[in-house]
Amino acid sequence: MTVSGARHAEPQLRLTRRGRVVLLSLFFAAVALAYVVLLTTASQG
Repeated sequence: MTVSGARHAEPQLRLTRRGRVVLLSLFFAAVALAYVVLLTTASQG
């Protein structure tokens, strides 16, 4: 029994310039948030 189309190659993740900017800004926002959380927890102790 053969199933046609069961094995399909997934397209590579291609990012446009806008997508790259969005990902970078999300990354930097997460870093800034982690930094703020670390500062606030360190100042409480």
